[in-house]
Amino acid sequence: MNRYKIIACISILTLILINPVKSQEMKFEGTQPVKKEVLDLLKKEAEIMDNVTNVKKRDSLRRQILSKAFFYQGLDGRPINLDGLTNRQTKNQFKMLETKLISQTLYQYESTAILVLIDWQKVADKGEIHESYNSFLMVMGIEEGEWKILSDIIGRKPNL
Repeated sequence: MNRYKIIACISILTLILINPVKSQEMKFEGTQPVKKEVLDLLKKEAEIMDNVTNVKKRDSLRRQILSKAFFYQGLDGRPINLDGLTNRQTKNQFKMLETKLISQTLYQYESTAILVLIDWQKVADKGEIHESYNSFLMVMGIEEGEWKILSDIIGRKPNL
């Protein structure tokens, strides 16, 4: 059951950014005002995730906004790179079926931004349907003068 969460994180993160629950607003924290470039990066990621359902094509488009050292880390604690994640999602025929945003907070710092999300999701993975509440962390930073996504991390089950 934890394996599908590992596969789902990137899809979920970006999907809920573009389609949040209408009553839910992003909160802003940190030491700096939110940078337009960070919001633009999140919007671009969400547009790719919403509009491209083929995993390999989607991830080839995402590659331009991800750090060269990008990694995804699931509940198993083992990081995986984009190619490994793409292969896993393709093999498992992963599909995001439904998601509802519970909370989202963007922490903006000088050269780092951290997005923390809690959501409910319904996914198909290996032909099975799973529903759960999850927490996610996306770390962004400046690489070669541009904001990039450095990592996606699935956290512990949230206390609701």
